[in-house]
Amino acid sequence: MKLPHRRILSPLARPFSERAKAWRRFRPPVAEVIPLDGGAVLRRFLLSAPVNALRGRRIAFFSDLHFHATREEERRVSAFAAALERLRPEVLLAGGDLTGDACDLPLLKTALRRLSERVPLALTIPGNWERGKRWLSVEFWRDAYAESGFELICNEERDCGGFSVYGGDDLIHGNLALPPVRPSGGRPRILLVHRPDAVVSCDCDDRLSQFSLALCGHTHGGQWRLPGLGAAFVPSFYGRRFDCGWFRRGRDGLPMFVSTGFGELSLRWRFNCRRETAVIDFI
Repeated sequence: MKLPHRRILSPLARPFSERAKAWRRFRPPVAEVIPLDGGAVLRRFLLSAPVNALRGRRIAFFSDLHFHATREEERRVSAFAAALERLRPEVLLAGGDLTGDACDLPLLKTALRRLSERVPLALTIPGNWERGKRWLSVEFWRDAYAESGFELICNEERDCGGFSVYGGDDLIHGNLALPPVRPSGGRPRILLVHRPDAVVSCDCDDRLSQFSLALCGHTHGGQWRLPGLGAAFVPSFYGRRFDCGWFRRGRDGLPMFVSTGFGELSLRWRFNCRRETAVIDFI
């Protein structure tokens, strides 16, 4: 039987240590920290707009929900929905791995609908958890998330009115491809990919110069962070280098945000690592 999806081994799916050295940590100002019921936090960052077209725009971002329909997760989603209602971002971006087990998919759709109803536009991408299920096609996930009010973009661009979002496929289980580099002065683009390794892998031939911001998840911040040592383990080619937080590319200052995620997989607990969502104000 021919499966609807076959893993494609991309030449990008390997470490590029020299490219990783170009990225350094930085800390943009935090305007607001909102505790969310269910053990999470929403941070509202103030990020300097690289182009005038982004100044005054507001976006929200979360990743790695791994929804299992627990009571705590329900409270967390409800609190996030209430925060979106108050902050009113123009677009809500999700960084993949929203699903947990297949049996929870109907309840996931209900939970995601609570979020998408609070924003004009909600976009998501496939993560390794979606793409790793090789017997389910991208179109399956596109239809499933559409029922939740989220539009799935996979190596596709979506116009958001004055700026656009390009959503890439998963680096390992998919076939990540960036758009051709276009002349400067066009509409600003935000890059949405599941893992920071994907951003580093694409950092060649000026391919990232067309983006104003990169958003990622996947790492869960290590999930267990030891005092004085940091993350115990990070699923990355680069160890703990891109565990979570903000990074900036030395060549042009391109910012990249790596979220600790909104849920967890396998072991249902964290240590010294808060679940988080983010709202970004371009100033």
